Amino acid sequence: MILSGIKKIALGAITVATLAGSTIFVPSAFAQYGLGLSKSAGTGGATRGNLPQITMLVPEDGARTVAARPTFYWYIAPPTIASNDSANESATVPNVAAKIPFKITVFLRDGNAISSKSIFTALGKGEESGLYKLTLPENAPELVKGKIYRLQIRLESPDNLINVSTTIRRDDDTVRLKEIASAQNDLEKARIYVKNAYWYDAIDAYTNWLSQNPQDEVARAERNDLLKAGMKDNTAFSKERQSSLTMLIHTLEETQKAIAIVLHPKILQ
Repeated sequence: MILSGIKKIALGAITVATLAGSTIFVPSAFAQYGLGLSKSAGTGGATRGNLPQITMLVPEDGARTVAARPTFYWYIAPPTIASNDSANESATVPNVAAKIPFKITVFLRDGNAISSKSIFTALGKGEESGLYKLTLPENAPELVKGKIYRLQIRLESPDNLINVSTTIRRDDDTVRLKEIASAQNDLEKARIYVKNAYWYDAIDAYTNWLSQNPQDEVARAERNDLLKAGMKDNTAFSKERQSSLTMLIHTLEETQKAIAIVLHPKILQ
């Protein structure tokens, strides 16, 4: 169980928990984080040992945001994670950044379908495994409120060409934006986002907070619970591979910061 050592307490409509004398709330107690759309395209690519080679940190049926240009996260598994020994399915993965040169293409598509017209593309490259992030840049179109888009990531390495994608819907929530603006820090923002099922914003706020406060075990436990609640039904972590989600979350626990990949965006004509 992700929140090991945590005791849950029900208080009316809210669930909180205690961890080493601290009180936290549990993201899995709140609303569903996905959009309920058909899982027409995967958020995890071909497997590398026990994990997908690339995993988008999002429910497979998409998620919501209040941001005009949200931030997206994905994890690239190191080659050293590979293992054909099924007995090692639940083994702990060392957080070792491995050199795996790759090129990446990011497409923002004007609709839910993978065949929808691309309205923005960005090109980049990297050479390490680990947690990556991308915030849609200023020269990308703002997401229109209430409209569903698809973000596609194409990863090209010497051995593979992998496509993963997810859907996004930007909501119009003036009241919540005022509440977020008055929050004192990223952790307060993350909890507001969680309670209102704004997945992309919650993951970003938690990760930003943890990059500055890596010893905050309460915040880390909350992010872990959020990841498990949102991604447990993803195809890559289906029943026979549930231990892989635990492995991914453990690996992310050891990650101090996400790598902001250098992109060269270009508006498609």
